[in-house]
Amino acid sequence: MWRRALPVARRAFSTGSPAQSITTKLQNAGPISWASMALAGAIGGGVLVYYKNEKDRLQTQTTGKVTTVGKALLGGPWTLVDCASGTCVTDASFRGKHTILYFGFTHCPDICPNELVRLGEVLDKVPDLDIEPLFITVDPARDTVAQMQAYKQDFHPKLRMLCGTPDQIKDVTKAYRVYFTKADETETDDDDEEDEEYLVDHSIVMYLIGPDGEFMDFFTQSARVDDIVKKVRSLVAPK
Repeated sequence: MWRRALPVARRAFSTGSPAQSITTKLQNAGPISWASMALAGAIGGGVLVYYKNEKDRLQTQTTGKVTTVGKALLGGPWTLVDCASGTCVTDASFRGKHTILYFGFTHCPDICPNELVRLGEVLDKVPDLDIEPLFITVDPARDTVAQMQAYKQDFHPKLRMLCGTPDQIKDVTKAYRVYFTKADETETDDDDEEDEEYLVDHSIVMYLIGPDGEFMDFFTQSARVDDIVKKVRSLVAPK
């Protein structure tokens, strides 16, 4: 059986020389005049101007859609026990002065002591500002008046210790949206006395409160002391 022959494809090549071909194309294109160059420049410039104007318009539209929500809804009425006097105090007891609130517990092994030291450093850098630091416990079962006052001795002398009943602590932490819960709870028996040992997980935040009781700002664990000082000075007037 005969096989059918496949057609052979042939590539067409120009019979003229490359130099002649290029010369012919340039001649056909015609001369480039100053007028044509000016026209091209004008068109290019117009495109750039349009692009810039359109970009500015879109940016303005985007910026116009950004809205602010104002101050955070933090704070509210609360009642606690002033460990220095053993008497009840409320949020109204601190009207007329700025306060910095920190929530923690005296059995905290590291974070609370570190934060209270940082708070003391802030206070030392703003001696001309009337600010009262408040330490509020999140461990009402163990942080009694005596325990709180003993704990205070290791920190800044201006530090004021506040404790309370479980319900009172619940109210004040809820007002400032402070999270806390028991963690790693164990029970040990020492000298026939059952002693409960545990840690408390909690929010690590300092709150700056104004003389009217309104929330002003907050500082997290990552905030540097100098940055806190700078912010506090921008919000609190000297005595």
